[in-house]
Amino acid sequence: MNLYAVIMAGGRGERFWPLGRKNMPKQLLKLTGTSTMIEETVLRLFPLVRPDRVIVITNKSYVDQVRDVLPIPPENVIGEPEGRNTAPCVALAAGLIRRRENGSDATMLVLPADHAIKPAKALQRVFADAVTVAQSGALVTVGIVPSEPSTGYGYIHCGSAIDTGLDTRFFRALGFREKPDLITAKRFIATGNFKWNSGMFIWRVDAIEREFRRQLPGMAEMSDRIAAAPDAELDAVIRSEFKKCEKISIDYAVMENAEQIAVAESNFDWDDLGSWSSLRRQFPPDAAGNICRGLTAVKDCANCIVIADKDQLIGAIGLKDTVIVHAGNATMVCPISEVQQVRDLVHLLEERGLDDYF
Repeated sequence: MNLYAVIMAGGRGERFWPLGRKNMPKQLLKLTGTSTMIEETVLRLFPLVRPDRVIVITNKSYVDQVRDVLPIPPENVIGEPEGRNTAPCVALAAGLIRRRENGSDATMLVLPADHAIKPAKALQRVFADAVTVAQSGALVTVGIVPSEPSTGYGYIHCGSAIDTGLDTRFFRALGFREKPDLITAKRFIATGNFKWNSGMFIWRVDAIEREFRRQLPGMAEMSDRIAAAPDAELDAVIRSEFKKCEKISIDYAVMENAEQIAVAESNFDWDDLGSWSSLRRQFPPDAAGNICRGLTAVKDCANCIVIADKDQLIGAIGLKDTVIVHAGNATMVCPISEVQQVRDLVHLLEERGLDDYF
């Protein structure tokens, strides 16, 4: 079987400003350890996927940085000429795989570059079982067993179990739900039939191409042109095709109306690290509930997140439920309850022409 992994790594560092910058997106940050998020994502796939079959789709501005940190062939890191969301990214990757496999029934894992997942072996077992199910032509998505009624994730409504004889449990998908309000999220959890949408997918290349042709023919045509382009013209074809692409996610473009979807149930720890507050789930707090990294000194503080770089000391006194982050030439302070607005703050910097600070 020809198994490929496609890593979607086109995002910016907005939600993790000021550590994340326009030249240092989240996938290149070392948020959970000594390796970047994208390094951890790729390394946890080995040996299930061969290094030469890991393809990373990133922003054209990040190609060299990504190549520098990953143990895969440099030509496997592809730069998108502009961000167009995840559906064009998947169509591009499908076309690239078809170039290599000459239209064979290759299977692709599709996953974001910035999730925290452990243990890696458990993830690999789920992926391996999902690949087996995908051979029937199903589109497989990984559903995370919810630990709380989160309003920050999309949900998958799961129906009856699918008898596969595999270790991983699989369910028929009844539908996808957008990020709910708290009352709706509690109702989802109470039914026991909903899982968080992880954004990880497994399918045969011909199966996702079939759905593109049925639901979004323009994406299928782009994939066809990329698959057929001469090597010398490939970059030009990608640039030309992306300009014509609709900005749309793979969930909206395909998954919400796909004909055959199976949900693989997770049995590993997962976090998409969507904001500074998510670090609470990654590091043990001190006795007062504080998470401190870098050069910090806190007194009479509780439930705070304090992050400093090596050259700048942060001191804090008498604060509760507050985030303080210093990196480079900027410091950010906000209540933990407002961390989702960090992205809006970055947009304000850009509107004011303060690009040197992002």
